[in-house]
Amino acid sequence: MRTHLVAVFTLTSSMALAQAAEPQQPGSSDTTTPTAESTATPAEPTADERLTNAEGKIASLEEQNVETKNDLSALKKLKISGYVQGRYQYQEPLDDTGTGGFSKFTVRRGRLKTTYTTDWAQLMLQIDAASESGVTLRDAEATLFFPGTHQLMGLTVGQMKWPFGYEGPQSSSDREMPERSRVIRAFLPDERDRGAKLFGKFLKNKINIGVGVFDGNGIFNQNSVGLDNDKEKDVIGRAGFDLKWLSGGVSGWYGHSLGRKATDTYRVAYDRNRIGLDAQLYLDVLPFGATAIKGEYINGTTYSKSAGQQKVEQLGVPASGWYGLVVQNLGLKDAVAVRYDYFDPESGRENLATPEGKPGPNNSIGTLDVALLHYFSENLKATLSYELPMTAAPGTAEDPHDNLLTFQLQARY
Repeated sequence: MRTHLVAVFTLTSSMALAQAAEPQQPGSSDTTTPTAESTATPAEPTADERLTNAEGKIASLEEQNVETKNDLSALKKLKISGYVQGRYQYQEPLDDTGTGGFSKFTVRRGRLKTTYTTDWAQLMLQIDAASESGVTLRDAEATLFFPGTHQLMGLTVGQMKWPFGYEGPQSSSDREMPERSRVIRAFLPDERDRGAKLFGKFLKNKINIGVGVFDGNGIFNQNSVGLDNDKEKDVIGRAGFDLKWLSGGVSGWYGHSLGRKATDTYRVAYDRNRIGLDAQLYLDVLPFGATAIKGEYINGTTYSKSAGQQKVEQLGVPASGWYGLVVQNLGLKDAVAVRYDYFDPESGRENLATPEGKPGPNNSIGTLDVALLHYFSENLKATLSYELPMTAAPGTAEDPHDNLLTFQLQARY
């Protein structure tokens, strides 16, 4: 009996499965008829519609491209640069008692410069964030290029470098020695002033001229910081030439400084003038690198002595000085530089000795400076300099032991 029931159940299940597997016949009640909406095919856009859409997309891309070009054009006019000079310096004690001298780390310069140039105008702003008196303004120039001169002629108004000589206007980031020569520091303290300057280049840049009127006091003249100490202006200019392998120029400065010495009852307008000659010769005859020979001479009246960042004018005092510099490249990344500069802070007066057996304060000074330079790249330069000042010491006076070792690492962008 049990065997029959299993057989009947098996047969019934097989028939049910076979019925489920059979395809449904058309017209049966279980068949679903597709609607017109589900079977309708979207209409294809016409050729005109496709062309219109493509033209719209192209117009949109062109508009975005114009905006991008405008943005890039504005960025091309803006240039941001700067450099940092980190130093270690050691100066030996001034005498056998151990007096004076130092060993210190400093940040000599930390400059940030922005320049925005168009076809007819230029703005230049430079600050120094490493100054002893905090962040200070170095340059603030507004320049108008004369139309039709292709930026070769123009007018600059603001705070700028004096157009005098070679080493004064040269950037500190390009100079081989850590500091400018003594004669330049005396006659061009901080190299800058407020004024207006006309400039021009002629004969395919072979001739260059810059001349302007300035307050004349510089930017750190004691008791005159940011002010002119008289109503007169100083006229300063340089006419130079540049043949690529040889360049040079003649500079002049005419003006006055109003002040009073200890012997004066009232303030006196003292002459403040200079005349300068400079030349630079570039050779490439040695097998291991190029050679540069540079020199400059300045003679004038009323210069500045440094007292920290303050500059004290030596009213009516005649002075003169010069320097000679040789730079020899050793391959593409190394160079050696030797400079000798001489400064007489009181021309026409004999060097003296004090009763204490020391050189007089206004004795002439000759300084020999030797520097080794290594360029890791165009952005990083190391300088190791040893400076030997030699103060004139007549009689039994002794030259102070003030030799100075400087290691400087300069990074810029």
